[in-house]
Amino acid sequence: MLERRCIRLVTAVLLAAAFGLLAIESRTAALDSPTPPAQQKPGEEKTAEQVYQNIQVLNGLPASDLDGVMEFMSASMGVGCTHCHTNPWASDVKSTKLATRKMIVMTRNLNKESFSGNPAITCYTCHRGQHNTEPQPPIDIAVSPAPDATLPANRSAALPSIGEVIERYIRAIGGDAMIEKLTTRVARGAETTTNRMTPPLTLPIEITQAAPGKLLIIRSDPRGAAVEGFDGGKGWTKDVGGQREMTGKELAVTKREADFFRYLKIKETYPRMRVLAKEKIGDREAYVVGATSRDDDRERLYFDSQSGLLVRRYVSFKTAFGSIPEVMDFEDYREVSGVKLPFTIKWSRPPFGFVRKFSEIRVNEVVDDARFEQRAR
Repeated sequence: MLERRCIRLVTAVLLAAAFGLLAIESRTAALDSPTPPAQQKPGEEKTAEQVYQNIQVLNGLPASDLDGVMEFMSASMGVGCTHCHTNPWASDVKSTKLATRKMIVMTRNLNKESFSGNPAITCYTCHRGQHNTEPQPPIDIAVSPAPDATLPANRSAALPSIGEVIERYIRAIGGDAMIEKLTTRVARGAETTTNRMTPPLTLPIEITQAAPGKLLIIRSDPRGAAVEGFDGGKGWTKDVGGQREMTGKELAVTKREADFFRYLKIKETYPRMRVLAKEKIGDREAYVVGATSRDDDRERLYFDSQSGLLVRRYVSFKTAFGSIPEVMDFEDYREVSGVKLPFTIKWSRPPFGFVRKFSEIRVNEVVDDARFEQRAR
């Protein structure tokens, strides 16, 4: 049952590349044994302790911020939710959960007393993505010192203009005329999800999109298919546990991810862009572009300096405790009816991630609009 709950929560997020995450005092606990609601003003968001059970040090935190806080701590320590939790999730049986509460109080006090309340000290300050902290310098530090951060950085080579980078990308994927001809896209393959709690899970996946913004994702599971859809206005999910309509942040993220031309008509998606630097992605160099989307989200886009193709999207995912890197990599571009599309997509926001490998992508197939609509129960 615990594994199934984890998979369902992780799967819901991977669809829209945004998670309804498992938490230290998790929403799962609230679903199993809800806390009676406290009195609050109309329109005022409930706090964590009003929604979840056994909140002891995160009192006053908006309930909607709790998942992000849990994800930040998980990423900072390189662990999954079950490092601190067991079922039921509100339980205090694990000593790691008790220690975490002490660490939260410690960092809060340090920031309050020494940094005017600013989050200068976080879990990552000491843990650096590891379970244990290292109190002593490494034995080879005398002969292998870290680079001197005070030395002036080398001047980078001359960078191309943003117009040159984007026009080269558009030509590389097929050109504006070919992009305008696209109406639908159907991708079939396999998706492997990871969460640092359970073994990697690989399931068949089919993603159907229709311009300008309709989406249907079907994951085949021996226990029954999991389906998420967006009809251009409403979002919904359906699996063996039932059917529900998306709301709030989940709906907003799904709507954004359903944008058919998001990475094709890139100048419309990101009206403000500028070239920042040239960096390496693996063994290849890429131009780094700072981009602000129509929704005023700030991202970084990486374009291969040789092929011109988009190879990475980076965004800093903000939480109440700090920011976590969210990375999406685009690989294995192949031509499909005159347009180059990535057949491998990797997404990561610690501790969760997925790899989608498509065996087939078809464009401009006839797709019935009714497929995207929520069915009567």
